[in-house]
Amino acid sequence: MPELPEVETVRRSLLPLEGQRLKEIHVEDGRLRYRVTTKLTQKVAGERLRVIERIGKYLLLRFPSDFLLFHLGMTGRILIGQKEKSPYLKLRLQFERDQLDFIDVRRFGFVLSGAAAANALPKGEDAYRGFDKKIVAQRIRASRAPVKSILLDQKILAGLGNIYVSEILFLAKVHPATRGIDLGDVAVACIFKAIPKVLQKAIESKGSSISDFVYALPGEKEYSTGNYQKKFLVYSRDGEPCKVCGATIQKMVQSARSSFFCPECQPSRLA
Repeated sequence: MPELPEVETVRRSLLPLEGQRLKEIHVEDGRLRYRVTTKLTQKVAGERLRVIERIGKYLLLRFPSDFLLFHLGMTGRILIGQKEKSPYLKLRLQFERDQLDFIDVRRFGFVLSGAAAANALPKGEDAYRGFDKKIVAQRIRASRAPVKSILLDQKILAGLGNIYVSEILFLAKVHPATRGIDLGDVAVACIFKAIPKVLQKAIESKGSSISDFVYALPGEKEYSTGNYQKKFLVYSRDGEPCKVCGATIQKMVQSARSSFFCPECQPSRLA
């Protein structure tokens, strides 16, 4: 699933749409996680797109009277300027100069507006734009859950997923199974220091393209892909040597998700 850096990359690729008037909306196939109908977007038809924002893993297209909320799910793509119509096209927004296509093969993504969109927004603060470290630290250290699970909780911090939490914990030298209540002030501070470092580098690399993630910049004839996957320190590198100490990267399963870590750089604190 695309995480914060991938969604931020998509947001930046769509910036040419800002200020354009939305002329027409075509629902090609409304079968998404929540069924899409023309009624969903009638309110904003004819209005100018004010701004494109990102909150966590969500994209918001803000118009004067309402906003459209997009979530990419597992295989969703939001592209502009596509001349050929994809067989998996779900929604097409025709602006004055450009068109936006929302494509989803597996139909796990969604588009919402109005109260439904407001209710779907993540409760946690955005992990990249800055957050109240005191409040987040209190929530982390009050939890008996593994720190990996805590950082994945969108009610605590919005935008982090399996890839970047693994990278963040490695940089912070914290084992993914360490419980929140067992983390000291120094460990939490190291995590907070690692979060912007990892996310900034990933955004500069246009995210990680390890499955379906692509984006399209204006004027490009072909899809572009991110390349942060070439810079992973631990994620999906089990069995390979650590780039810092040379120990073998290991993998463990936590809540049905794979966690990657270095046993030397991230020693376990479990009894």
